[in-house]
Amino acid sequence: MKFGVGVDYSLKALLLLAERYPSTSPVRVEEIAATQDIPENYLRRLLIELKRGGLVASQKGPSGGYMLARPPARITMADVVEIIEGDYTPVECLEESSTTCPREQSCAMRDVWREVRDSVNGILRGVTLQTLAEKRRHAINYSI
Repeated sequence: MKFGVGVDYSLKALLLLAERYPSTSPVRVEEIAATQDIPENYLRRLLIELKRGGLVASQKGPSGGYMLARPPARITMADVVEIIEGDYTPVECLEESSTTCPREQSCAMRDVWREVRDSVNGILRGVTLQTLAEKRRHAINYSI
């Protein structure tokens, strides 16, 4: 039930971009990788996925890099999980591609797993990059 490191790295990169929003200056991949301690080649692949998913935009050239494609208040943790890992489902029988379980009617756990899935997805949908950026800003200000 763990999220992969790709989700963590993606959120770290997006959070850096959210903290610089609404600046229209793109941030270089090398800078994101260095400041967030993310392997650069892996970050490049993640940013391509995030761009396909509509969360980031890129600019080519010597002053190129990445920026958020929409305001941080309109990007949720659920958006990132879905783009990087697909729909969150704690067990295989809840996946859309799963064939109906022959024990579905008598399964005591299915409803509980459905609640787990819905709760986790609900929490992730309720947390935006803006919320995370504000939390980090407050944590930095109060850590003196």
